[in-house]
Amino acid sequence: MTTQERLEALKREKTPYSTEELDRRGWTRYQEIRAELEDQHRGEYVAIEVDSGAYFLGKTPEEAFAQAEKSCPGKVFYLVRIGYKAAHKLKKA
Repeated sequence: MTTQERLEALKREKTPYSTEELDRRGWTRYQEIRAELEDQHRGEYVAIEVDSGAYFLGKTPEEAFAQAEKSCPGKVFYLVRIGYKAAHKLKKA
């Protein structure tokens, strides 16, 4: 499954959190581990499980999600590209 397909599937899944709450929880945890990650993993991706704060690294979003889902199946994750404000840039064609 491509990253785009996974993102679309995630949008259809129900979570116990609003988008705002998911963003708040994920971004708060990222801020806690940011310095550690940016030092050695800038440009890679981190998937953060928003309940426990566990995080999973990957060189691609797919790698980070695969590790996260293997360790925490059925959980909700927040994806960040380490050292950037967003995981992906979206623009109108």
